[in-house]
Amino acid sequence: MKKTLGIIALAATASTGAIAADITPYVGLGVVVDKAGTSAKRVGFNPQLATIINPGAGIVEDAGGDMKFDAAIAGEITAGIKWGHLRGELEFALRSASEDDYTIFSGPMGPITLNASTKTSVKHNSYMANVYYDFEIKNSNWSPYIGAGIGVGTYEQKATVNVSVNGNPIPVDGIKNDKTEFEWQVALGTAYHFTDNWAADIAYRFNSSTIAGEFVYAHELKVGARYSF
Repeated sequence: MKKTLGIIALAATASTGAIAADITPYVGLGVVVDKAGTSAKRVGFNPQLATIINPGAGIVEDAGGDMKFDAAIAGEITAGIKWGHLRGELEFALRSASEDDYTIFSGPMGPITLNASTKTSVKHNSYMANVYYDFEIKNSNWSPYIGAGIGVGTYEQKATVNVSVNGNPIPVDGIKNDKTEFEWQVALGTAYHFTDNWAADIAYRFNSSTIAGEFVYAHELKVGARYSF
């Protein structure tokens, strides 16, 4: 009986060790090129609707196509564990401001010439929990993967309007909005393992959220490196 219990204990210990050996922690750094967009429409100005008492009545909320943001550079830090084909990962991404600059109105307004343009900048930080599935290619250092993640994003938006009357600039206060929203992403990429510890990583990601009822999204190209312990 004691011999049987000893064999069972030894087998359990060996099994536990094997499972523990399959769990590999890692950390990573990445640079992301971010091209964002939104379903929010451009605003315009209709001087026929404006009045001296309320010039803001001339603002037209849907005066063109969807807002388009310039490409931006982001940085990210990741930490996770790999177990077999699966990886679980926590990600923090710090995105630089994206801007959309366009003319609201330019032309005569009664006896004056009015020029107005707007510039919107957005800072977006995300805190994500991701899950990936790695595909192993026999006798190859390449390891393609697919994945998805959920988390929250903080958005700091600042809209600035530049106005001039007859060529003379008029100061206008900018409008700031801070939001924290649920967001999600999907990814498709591949890693190249230089050694058992170091791997290069390149991936495409689609990141999205809904802010004030508007669909916000970003197409992202990530290039990074991972170190496995």
